[in-house]
Amino acid sequence: MEKICFIINPKAGRQRYTEVIKKIKEKLDLKKYKYEIKLSQNKYDIPKITRRGLKNKVDFFVAIGGDGTVNEICRELINSNKKIGVIPIGSGNGLAFNLGINKNIDKSIHIINTGAYKKIDSISINNKNFFNVAGIGYDSLVAKHFKNEKKRGLLKYIFLSIFLLKKYKPEEYVLIFNNSKFNINPFIIAICNSKQYGNNFHICPEAIINDGKINICLIRKCSFLDLIGLTWNFYFGKIHKSKLYKSYITEKIIIKSQKNILMHLDGESVEFEKKIKIHIIPKSIKFVC
Repeated sequence: MEKICFIINPKAGRQRYTEVIKKIKEKLDLKKYKYEIKLSQNKYDIPKITRRGLKNKVDFFVAIGGDGTVNEICRELINSNKKIGVIPIGSGNGLAFNLGINKNIDKSIHIINTGAYKKIDSISINNKNFFNVAGIGYDSLVAKHFKNEKKRGLLKYIFLSIFLLKKYKPEEYVLIFNNSKFNINPFIIAICNSKQYGNNFHICPEAIINDGKINICLIRKCSFLDLIGLTWNFYFGKIHKSKLYKSYITEKIIIKSQKNILMHLDGESVEFEKKIKIHIIPKSIKFVC
């Protein structure tokens, strides 16, 4: 019998976690799993709960939350041979959606009951890891403001995206990869392991989550009208057809700036120093999907 630990982020999903707990008790396969449910109290709890679970020989961790919750657990599980799953109740849920897991709680628990997994890649940035999408530029500014909002969700994210557009000034960066060097001042630099930010907004429709490659997606400076068109393309998976968009594939990349580099990693805002080194960690996470 496998030991499974459900880790809940109570700030995600407008308190839907109470419904999730009820469904777990009703529908989890108790012939297959011995389970425990842990509720995080603050942003430092989730890694601590995961590490404690590893010491207690938990076989399978399940994130109940969004991409940030998944990220905090996955960081502790890289190359550990332990499984992770997700019941997505967060704001974006980009990694879950990319792996075919939607917001239907019953279906998510059914996937957990099967225990079937695929090995996915991780990406390391100056020894911090992410698993879905990281970004520099406009989306990192939005992520910085979004994390301080008491009420989160798609509408709040859209509001902030429009509100901050006039305040955003693109910075200059140097990108070094594939024996080439680029000087750019883009609207967005997206570092992609999978296809979408979340809510079916596809930043890199061509990304494959277990191919051992990093997709670099660049969007040039654009106007408000351009952004409306890009938003349409994001949602319908056609962003790669825009004239403002360019993408590359590599296994490692260096990015330099004259200032500290503001990024988001799976939607969570992080500030790095002026130089970052990025590389792929192939097939390092067992994700149940």
